[in-house]
Amino acid sequence: MKKILFLCLALCMLMLAACSPAAETTDPTPTQGTATTEPTAAPTEEVVETETPAATADPNAAPTDLFYSSDVSELEGTWNLAQVYVGGETADAVDGAATLSITFSLDPSELVDDAAYIHNQVYNLTGDLTFGVAAIQEALSAEGVDGYRGSTAWSDFPQGEVVAEGEFYKQPGPATMRFKDIDICGLFLEELSGIGADVDTTERTLIIGLNNQGQLLLGYSDEHLERPGTEGEWAYCLIFDKAA
Repeated sequence: MKKILFLCLALCMLMLAACSPAAETTDPTPTQGTATTEPTAAPTEEVVETETPAATADPNAAPTDLFYSSDVSELEGTWNLAQVYVGGETADAVDGAATLSITFSLDPSELVDDAAYIHNQVYNLTGDLTFGVAAIQEALSAEGVDGYRGSTAWSDFPQGEVVAEGEFYKQPGPATMRFKDIDICGLFLEELSGIGADVDTTERTLIIGLNNQGQLLLGYSDEHLERPGTEGEWAYCLIFDKAA
């Protein structure tokens, strides 16, 4: 009798085991709507290519094209206005229209590199723009001025290059010149050349440099001087010949 009861109990246990739910398994496949994380690529920096300025002047270049490898020493002297460029048009200046006198000031020991503590000899420039047209002289006199004085520091040459201690700092190409009082009356383009363009000429900071023909250019443009060799569009430009 005991053997029969034992067998019945064992049979019941086997039946219960057979009816119990199977162990759950984990499905490694993500279900729909489950976000997955993918590796992201590291951002790449955009490389901006800058043209290398031509080492020699191009005599066939347009008169309004700047020569970015010109020597700073060539700016010094007296310059007479020859032409005026504005709105895509170039006209000859009237006789004795304007004169720009550029003088240099030598700093024999300017700290040009703070980190390396390097001193170079540098040139700072002063420009005096005067007018020979009676109507312009009268207009300026009424404002208590007789011309416009500009200044250019060694650091205003965007292509400036530090050299060995005590040597001359390289100051090639164009720079910027800041003029005092020019915002009062502007540059009188119509009186200088007869071009009646409707353009604001009261910008105090102008671009100054030489073209490929050795003439001096002074004007305003949206070009970025921090990108040497890239020409912009002049809003207006005065073209000077060097006085004999």
